[in-house]
Amino acid sequence: MEPDIIYEDKYLIAIHKPAGVATQTSRVTSPDIVSMTSGYLSRSGKISGSNGSVPFIGLINRLDQPVEGIVLMAKDKRSASLLSEQLRNDEIEKHYLAGIVGSKPEQGHLTGNILFDKRTNTSSMVPDNTPGSKPAALEYHMIKTIKPQNCSPSEDTVISLADIHLITGRHHQIRVQMSDAGLPLLGDRKYAPEYVRNVNDLLKISEICLCACSLTFTHPVNNDKISLRVKPQCRWYRLFN
Repeated sequence: MEPDIIYEDKYLIAIHKPAGVATQTSRVTSPDIVSMTSGYLSRSGKISGSNGSVPFIGLINRLDQPVEGIVLMAKDKRSASLLSEQLRNDEIEKHYLAGIVGSKPEQGHLTGNILFDKRTNTSSMVPDNTPGSKPAALEYHMIKTIKPQNCSPSEDTVISLADIHLITGRHHQIRVQMSDAGLPLLGDRKYAPEYVRNVNDLLKISEICLCACSLTFTHPVNNDKISLRVKPQCRWYRLFN
């Protein structure tokens, strides 16, 4: 599999990651974005490794395997360090498109604290000052709301296409925070309530309806403002077209 390159220069490369492909994995037999990019850079002779044969790849943002979208990487250590600092300081603007079950409120600013449980690989909203928790914030607005064609006239189920501005970057943040607000993600079988699973089955949705569609950051070398954007390729997005 060749990486879908959406941006590349001497210092950076950005890939449109398909849903279902890992960003990075230790499994030799499983494809991932970092190894695919490394192979591409090696084959093309675009090497910046110290030994002249292994490309340096500094992973800046990581997407969960089920999530589609933009993955940004640096080709040298200095660029990786500067971009990672932007990420830590919440200076990289991140927008997602998501399929939501529900429509109200139509927009909002969500804040709270998230606690990550490493044993179960899950996160949850917890009271402020809970030991080990981290503050989380996002903004959202509904772009389009429709009634699924498969629903009967008597059903009041609606689904919405939402733009989500992720202000912080916590584990499973969008899935947890939106579900806690009563606006769970279509296709989510981990954090969404039971009624969402019924909608998933009705619409034959098996993937999480989430795409990291936009990244805006400052170039680490020339200080230009770079804005990258992709359109979701998964079937769920076509429900709103």
